[in-house]
Amino acid sequence: MSYNDILKKIIAIKANRIDFISKFEIEYEFVYDSLIEAVNNNNINSIRIHKYLTDNKKLGKVQTARFLHTIDLDESTKIFELNKEHIIKIAKYSCHK
Repeated sequence: MSYNDILKKIIAIKANRIDFISKFEIEYEFVYDSLIEAVNNNNINSIRIHKYLTDNKKLGKVQTARFLHTIDLDESTKIFELNKEHIIKIAKYSCHK
């Protein structure tokens, strides 16, 4: 693979990650579906869940950090570390804020 091919791939992955974060909505189904898909997507599953939830300012950073601690996660938890129970709780939290 040439340098230019690698660079194009990196740019595409970065754009995919930015797109994933920027499209965040606070509806239960949206959060649930997007996180279920993201857990197995190697291009985006290393995003921190705290960043995903708070980057567009629809959810507060401090409240979200406190919530994550209540379900035994923290601000550094990555999407690939989530299980289905976490995802359900996060989706419920997101739609009630």
